[in-house]
Amino acid sequence: MCILLVEDEPLIREIMSESLIEAGFDVVGAGSGDEALSLFEARPGHFTLLVTDFHMPGEMDGAAIAARLRDHAPDLPVIIASGRPEIFKPTWRTALGYVLLTKPYRPRELVGLARSLLV
Repeated sequence: MCILLVEDEPLIREIMSESLIEAGFDVVGAGSGDEALSLFEARPGHFTLLVTDFHMPGEMDGAAIAARLRDHAPDLPVIIASGRPEIFKPTWRTALGYVLLTKPYRPRELVGLARSLLV
């Protein structure tokens, strides 16, 4: 199981990657939506979970990243992290099955969510 972790803050990306790796997951990190899309397209079928920050530099926010990746993998589980939970549209949860992870969060919360979505 390999997680694509999209986070523009390098320190947060490193901490979350290390926590997920220690929990037994393979992790590939990306610092932007464009980088995430390139990694995803280069490895079709490789990723089993997307974890993305909502607010990202560039033209794609976390929801746009999730939508683009879901074009290729409709059943890909998605966790969107944000410090502003009001941005999370109800249809993202009900129709698309996205999960909101409210910032600030602890690494163990992310690990628990990842486990629950990949079981």
